Amino acid sequence: MIRRTPVVHSARRPVAIVAGLVVVALGVGLALVQSRGPSSPHGGSPARGAMSAAAAARVHAIQRLLHERSVALVRRDRSAFMATVDPAAKQFRRRQSRMFTDLAPVPIGSWSYEMTTTPRRSPPDAARYRDPVWAPSFFALHYRLARFDPKPTTLQQYPTFVERDGHWYLASLTDYARRGLVSATDIWDYGPVKVLRGRGVLVIGAPSQQATMTEIVHEVPAAIDQVTAVWGTQWTRRAVVLVPATTREMGLIDDYTGDLGDIAALTSAEVSTAAGHPAPVGDRITINPANWPKLSNVGAAVVIRHELTHVATRAVTGTQTPTWLSEGFADYVGFLDAGVSVDVAAAELKRLVGAGRAPDVLPTNRDFRSSSTQLAASYEAAWLACRYVAQHFGQRTLVGFYRAVGTSPSPYPTVALALALEDVLHLRIDQFVTRWRHYVIGELS
Repeated sequence: MIRRTPVVHSARRPVAIVAGLVVVALGVGLALVQSRGPSSPHGGSPARGAMSAAAAARVHAIQRLLHERSVALVRRDRSAFMATVDPAAKQFRRRQSRMFTDLAPVPIGSWSYEMTTTPRRSPPDAARYRDPVWAPSFFALHYRLARFDPKPTTLQQYPTFVERDGHWYLASLTDYARRGLVSATDIWDYGPVKVLRGRGVLVIGAPSQQATMTEIVHEVPAAIDQVTAVWGTQWTRRAVVLVPATTREMGLIDDYTGDLGDIAALTSAEVSTAAGHPAPVGDRITINPANWPKLSNVGAAVVIRHELTHVATRAVTGTQTPTWLSEGFADYVGFLDAGVSVDVAAAELKRLVGAGRAPDVLPTNRDFRSSSTQLAASYEAAWLACRYVAQHFGQRTLVGFYRAVGTSPSPYPTVALALALEDVLHLRIDQFVTRWRHYVIGELS
């Protein structure tokens, strides 16, 4: 019997597009430094607000520091990397040294930094440095996993830089935490990691999770084929899976603040909709180490296919896509040909139907919050909505319907859904809901 565990997906912190950026980028065999600061619009005297000579010198020094740090990390030069860290920050130096070591097995394809030239207010207790400090109003680390990330993903951070004897150093990434500005982290920030590779899959995990990592590296290739059989080949057909040591680390890595007690896995990505359509990068599947061992073999396969479906569909999952459709479609692919009966897969919804409480409206986005008392029933109702479309209109039509909603010219969920229902299924929303409700009752009575 499958233990059905609600599965959610979250987005990483949005990264703002800001003016006045300093970009320090390093790829394998490439080092690029680019600065865009205030300047005169007519090429004459500097514009109001332009940097002073001292400020420009400081930005140049920190720019050079970040370049040296990037080069050292990619080339695995510990001495050069540690030379960028404040020599007086003993605890921070120890953490940075451990992070450098823990990153060693990870296939880093590129590593870069981006920051504004405009300053942030000094951090709390800045006086403890006893030397000049500076912090940018925006700062981000961009990194790319070789062969798995087509483009770099972003970790927004809140550093403090300090000047010692005429040299600038990175002094902290946590000074602003008490103001609620917490630097984003990744799995290697929490201890040593191991790396396993399989066809189309890279698994990065804590050494204590070796058994789970091995299970996943064998499970994912077949799951990629199954997702592709439904969705098509228009996705990367690759997966990066993280297996942290604890559930707490899982929440920190994915910036997920909900209850993870009943969640086996989640997906995350940096998603920008600046161009009007999702442009995801850095897709990750993160496993809950506390719940994964509780899954049966069938349950594990369903969860992996579910999460991979989120990865495959994310580029056409717009803000107008209702959660019931994204989660229901992921469950449709997850349960397809899994050998799980409807009564088992929709046990909670079956109980409600038996009590005369069959749903008469589609689940709302709020119904999928981890705090919802009807979370399991909402997933099951969403799954049966997508299953109804596939059985009555065909699987290809279900895929077309999903794409039509996510790429709708309307940014409004109700309008996007109504347009797709009319264009693809030739149904009004009330007709669809009525037919879905009858289908649920028929399947679960």
